[in-house]
Amino acid sequence: MDIRLGAAVETLEWGPFGVKALTTDGRIFLADQAVITVPLGVLKAGKIRFVPELPEEKQQAIHQLGLADAVKLFFQFEQPIFPPGIVELYLPGHSPDEWWSSAAGHGVGFEILTALATGPKARELLALPEEEALQNALQTLRQALGRPDLTPRRARLAHWQDDPYTLGAYSKASVGASQARSILARPVGNRLFFAGEHTASNAWAATVHGAYASGRRAAQEILQARPLVYPARPKPLRPALPVGA
Repeated sequence: MDIRLGAAVETLEWGPFGVKALTTDGRIFLADQAVITVPLGVLKAGKIRFVPELPEEKQQAIHQLGLADAVKLFFQFEQPIFPPGIVELYLPGHSPDEWWSSAAGHGVGFEILTALATGPKARELLALPEEEALQNALQTLRQALGRPDLTPRRARLAHWQDDPYTLGAYSKASVGASQARSILARPVGNRLFFAGEHTASNAWAATVHGAYASGRRAAQEILQARPLVYPARPKPLRPALPVGA
């Protein structure tokens, strides 16, 4: 099943017959099983209607897990910014407080610095117009490096809370939700399988490698759920008869 962006699934019917996905542009996709990899924010918003509904414990797990506020800011410079051998910078008490080089190790002459802010610091930046948020972050970097003239070639702010395909950054475990991720990861009726960072173990949740590992886990679950089908043994060829026989 291959459904492109722009044709989001709005209804997912499942049962003994298999799975039927109905998209916003009116198309229908049929499959034996489906892997649900949409971000937690989409599940929490109820953007996909499951028919029948998901089990109560899985709905509760979706409700219990929270969404982290996060924002990334990208700055491209003409030349390396950090001193040689330095690829990360932490600025406790500042916003943003974490910076790293996204160009290090790629053999390029320019520099791209990525800054990350989460929680209240992310909300503070998101409350500002994008240009002002970028300027505030740049000023923090200038002060930290003692370079008031530092000027990027270009800059951009990225966040996920308003993106209709994510509706949030990544999952966070609220109080009492320590088992929510493992519950959300469980298959339903050998038809629906779940993957994504919000289904990874608590130690790997909210990470790219956690999302990757969850996809491998879901694929293995599908293979185990399917009955083994052996190819039919080909019939032996009859030996050729001699000419004139």
